[in-house]
Amino acid sequence: MPVLSQRIDFLALISVSGANPNGDPINGGRPRTDSGGYGIISPVCIKRKLRDRLSEMGEEILITPPEHEGDVLASRAMQIPGGAGYSQRACERWFDVRAFGQVFAFPGLYAPGVRGAVSVQPAVSVHPVNIYRTKITRCIGVSENNRSKPSIGVCFGVRYGLYVLRGSISAYAAQKTGFSEEDSEKLRTALIHIFSNDGSAARPAGSMQMKRLYWWKHGTMAGRYSPERVFGTVDPVLTAEGCPERFEDYRIDHFPLAGLTPEIYEG
Repeated sequence: MPVLSQRIDFLALISVSGANPNGDPINGGRPRTDSGGYGIISPVCIKRKLRDRLSEMGEEILITPPEHEGDVLASRAMQIPGGAGYSQRACERWFDVRAFGQVFAFPGLYAPGVRGAVSVQPAVSVHPVNIYRTKITRCIGVSENNRSKPSIGVCFGVRYGLYVLRGSISAYAAQKTGFSEEDSEKLRTALIHIFSNDGSAARPAGSMQMKRLYWWKHGTMAGRYSPERVFGTVDPVLTAEGCPERFEDYRIDHFPLAGLTPEIYEG
């Protein structure tokens, strides 16, 4: 498989309706927002979903939830021989290591960290989001005299938000990790289907959708334009009055750059 030899930038439009896209554990599980009230989906959350989709596609992933007792990250990392060249062997085996990088801080394992080829920014909503709260009954909660008592809990969600996710694939880093052209195509597929099989009580099926993915191939290692200029060519404009309630309330303007035309995928 030829190693990736051109920079790739990507931008995704994510529609969230009646879901908690990324709860904040230090804020009672409320959807993450910044100081201005704009919704946030962290890069860690995005990469977790991508790892899950890639795993479903048959790729080997290092950072995964334990599948059985004793399946811990340290033991999984030691499945390949240590010593000189460990980082390279890890890149060859695990997709997420060569894509996102990894620090190997495990007992008895000494290896240089890997800088991944793929960088992912936080997904940020175009406008501040309205957050709702719903009371629920928890059947398992407070324990009193070894007896569980039902209690009242709270769940949160975003009424509607259009989030913009930006990212890049560095051809220079790919040369070191072995991230290939085929890997980039698999990552693109995982992005398009990032919310497939991801439904839960906090994110009911269909409440989060990948509406559109822009995929720019520069043709050169350094890229024809800066990422800032590339991402600035896509501009969601609110056309409805008041707060947005659906994706159709936006007009997506696109201003192509000379010599750089994106591939556009509808979710």
